[in-house]
Amino acid sequence: MRHLILINLLLFSSGQSAALNRSGGLNIYLFDILVILSNFVIFGYLLKRGKFRINFPLLSFILFILFTLLITILQIYYFDFLSQFLILSYLLRFSSYFFFGYFVYILVLNNLVSKEDLKRILTINFWFVTALNALQLVFLNNLSELARFGWDPHINRLAGSFLDPNFMAFYLCLYFILNRYFLKNNYIEYIAIISIFLTVSRNGILTFLIILLLSTKITIKKIIYFFLIFSLLLLLVPQVFNRFTQFSDSNDSSYQRLNSWNEGLKVANFSNFWGVGFNNYRNSAEFYKINSGQELVKNSANSVDSSLLFILITTGVFGLVVFVIHLISFTFQNKLIWQNVVLLVGLLFNSLFINSLFYPQTCLFLYLILFIGLLEES
Repeated sequence: MRHLILINLLLFSSGQSAALNRSGGLNIYLFDILVILSNFVIFGYLLKRGKFRINFPLLSFILFILFTLLITILQIYYFDFLSQFLILSYLLRFSSYFFFGYFVYILVLNNLVSKEDLKRILTINFWFVTALNALQLVFLNNLSELARFGWDPHINRLAGSFLDPNFMAFYLCLYFILNRYFLKNNYIEYIAIISIFLTVSRNGILTFLIILLLSTKITIKKIIYFFLIFSLLLLLVPQVFNRFTQFSDSNDSSYQRLNSWNEGLKVANFSNFWGVGFNNYRNSAEFYKINSGQELVKNSANSVDSSLLFILITTGVFGLVVFVIHLISFTFQNKLIWQNVVLLVGLLFNSLFINSLFYPQTCLFLYLILFIGLLEES
């Protein structure tokens, strides 16, 4: 089981190099196929050797998935069957990420995988990610060459195998949290911090600073240091300063993100209380003639740069409430789990600007860390 967990993480960390298909409205990755198969293997293994634990995070997730499945199936009345079948494949993928984290949690609870083994696996994966990041900076630091394939033309920014500095920054923020509470390796912490700033991602850097503030004992002195360090960063690193002063530029991603939110809110206004179905944003935007079409050619799952807005549009008010309760359920077991509180605050902030909750690598890793937080309080 240790090797299976490691292979899954390494394959996820390989990012876009694991793509099997990126056309026809369906993105297929090798890691998605492997994680689904791995879940079946681990489930069978646990049936013979272990015991499952039914907890509130599991029950709330199942409730959310069943409700979302029902709402999505009902959209067949408005959209063709094939498009809705493709939509359901994304719901299957999302569920597989949750259950991978859950099954790893159960394996450790049953002493079928030790915490030390899990630490070694996660440490190996971090160095693998770091190696890929270094290769990208050296050999592919100008992503404008990939613009014709739908990728944003980032230059001199750490994007790694994800080919996106914003998602890479959040992935590294997750590693910073994991290391501070679980791995406790100084080298991982230092390299994660340096790498986050090399992404020159505004939301990534701000997310990290919020996480750093929450993961240390908050005092007036530390808050002052927080603003001083951030101010010095803006003054001493021109590229970071330029990124934080481009909000009004119509060619800047922040300006385009505002347009994304505006179009998303329009779709939400047209949708009913129950939403338009999981990952059905593109179909709905075209149906209501809201989306300009420009975003549809980009490499995004739904073209909404906000995870919470995505949930509101696709599952409605009820789905959003259930999902928020689901996330909150990870923050308390025998007592408050501060690691998961910090993680979810960072997620909620970061996912206001990019759809970090549903990005494959960050989604799977997020659930894995949340369940590790439950392990620490078991």
